[in-house]
Amino acid sequence: METDNVRETEQQDAVRCGTITKIERQKRVKDRYNLYIDDQYAFSVHEDVLIKHRLVKGAEIGVEHFRAIAQAQERQQAYVDAIRLLSFRLRSEYELKARLKEKGYDPQVAAETLERLRREQYVDDSQFAEQLAMQRIRSQKKGRNWVRQELQHKGLQPEHIAQALEQVDEETEYRYAFELAFKKYRSDFAEDPLKGRRKAAGFLMRRGYSSRIATRVIRELGLAYGELDLEEADYEFE
Repeated sequence: METDNVRETEQQDAVRCGTITKIERQKRVKDRYNLYIDDQYAFSVHEDVLIKHRLVKGAEIGVEHFRAIAQAQERQQAYVDAIRLLSFRLRSEYELKARLKEKGYDPQVAAETLERLRREQYVDDSQFAEQLAMQRIRSQKKGRNWVRQELQHKGLQPEHIAQALEQVDEETEYRYAFELAFKKYRSDFAEDPLKGRRKAAGFLMRRGYSSRIATRVIRELGLAYGELDLEEADYEFE
């Protein structure tokens, strides 16, 4: 069976070796070209690979040359796939590496792709962590504990996570937490302050706010609704 596979590979390589007799641009993918060897379709390549390997009509392609072209095409396609993924949303290096693996790319090809993306500044885990943290905290009003876990899940390094969370001061986080709790539980505080405290505290903790932030919010809401015995109220949450 192994011998048969070797023979099949050699036969395929032979089909793709010879003289380029025709080059045509694909209709649906404008930056990709079909190459014909000795008047038979052989393979297709990206425009960058076409230029780099000087694939012009009349050029001769040997086995080693073809294998170099195939490797270059795989690297180029991995790059194109990664750019396409980034066009939908920003991603961490960890996420891109996982997606390239899912698509069947060799680990070395994936590593080279990520290096190229870093060099061209398409990926930057430090910047990604900061942007995602601010988006989650400001737009979605998530607490930093939630954000920290999400950044860890995306494979970001501890130093990038710490740097991103340092960009958000506690007063900003508190303001968002207060707005959330007030909007959602103000009627509960008006009807039953104890019930309101418990519901609001659980809600804030589930959204990733620290016990200190939750405690501050509950105290302020209690004051707003006339709860004066603050020393006796059980405001500390774990």
